[in-house]
Amino acid sequence: MELRAYGIPMAISARPRVGLPAAATTDTAPGTTAPRDLLFLIADTGGGHRASAMAVAHCLATGEAGLWSVHVLDPFADASPAVVGRVVALYSPLIRHAPWVWGALFRATNSRAAVAALRGTVLRLVEPGLDDVITALHPDAVVSFHPLLNHPAAHVLQRLPGASIPLITVITDLVDVHAAWTYAGVDALVTGSPAALDACRRAGMAPERCFDLGLPVDARFLRHTPPARAQLRRRLGLGHDRFVVLLSGGGEGSGGLERRATALLDANLDLQVAVICGRNARLRRRLESLVADSRLVVAGFVDNMADWMGAADLVVTKAGPGAITEALSCELPLLLTSYLPGQERGNVDLVVGLGAGRYVPGIRDLVGAVAELSAPGSPALAAMRAALPHAARPHATAQIAGLVSRLARRRR
Repeated sequence: MELRAYGIPMAISARPRVGLPAAATTDTAPGTTAPRDLLFLIADTGGGHRASAMAVAHCLATGEAGLWSVHVLDPFADASPAVVGRVVALYSPLIRHAPWVWGALFRATNSRAAVAALRGTVLRLVEPGLDDVITALHPDAVVSFHPLLNHPAAHVLQRLPGASIPLITVITDLVDVHAAWTYAGVDALVTGSPAALDACRRAGMAPERCFDLGLPVDARFLRHTPPARAQLRRRLGLGHDRFVVLLSGGGEGSGGLERRATALLDANLDLQVAVICGRNARLRRRLESLVADSRLVVAGFVDNMADWMGAADLVVTKAGPGAITEALSCELPLLLTSYLPGQERGNVDLVVGLGAGRYVPGIRDLVGAVAELSAPGSPALAAMRAALPHAARPHATAQIAGLVSRLARRRR
């Protein structure tokens, strides 16, 4: 196994019992101090946990260069029995094909009693491997970006003799906070909105340990100046003088993108539609058969979503916290088409309440909203654009990185 620090491959010798790291070393120039280790815990249930962790890691790497080595670990995939990984892997197909089932599971487990049952059963299987990692690395802080990893991490740290390693939770949901996030054993908890902060306090979290800083987002998701937008459009094949509507269904290209894209084209509006198909190769092939229409631009899985958002006038997406935060950071108006039951309904209310977007669940809703917003001199679009600077939280990532750094520094 190889544990990777942010930007630095770390050589690891494995323990035969579960194949986990026993030691990590970096090469340090003579006369310099070795970087201090931080452990970030994620799970690839959706892309938001990893994206948030990497945004904070990058901020630490650039803001305090040479001071920190940030190790990013998915304990479910890399430090647990195989059965745990297989169970966790059900998340993506479940939310794509049976979101109502996920909503039922979310509600059924959203209590202290249910979380305690999980902690005493499934999550116990994560602890031995995580114990090996933390014992080997002995980090200056552990940061959890997933609700089910706070508990095993806290139990491991409590058993570590004389360690006093701080544990920090960064909630990657915007509004609706599952009970698993609110674990009293953490040293600090970061929320994505005032509503989430209130929910955590009502759940019994100590107010002095709660920090409403926002969701971390990659520094590339910043508002682009008009000259920069023009360059982006040329590079992406977009018209420099067209109203550009960006459609995204996440990494899997889900959410009825084909129906929505064709409906916008059939409406004969004066605009250009850019569709990010993600890993959905079938969708991409179908849409590419229409690319003779100059109003349509199609892309597959991209790693430059910040460029696409920076070049667009409007984004159409589901109400995922990551997509919303990225759009707000770009000061890009949103049309939200759907939400994941349980954990994303509040995101819709947040965006609409901020004046930064609308909820358009139906095709007619979508076409009507796009027609209104893309009209020359649209008052509705102007109102959204005026609200966006107040809705964005551009300093969230730096503030979270600063909190992690402060708590880690106190240890020595």
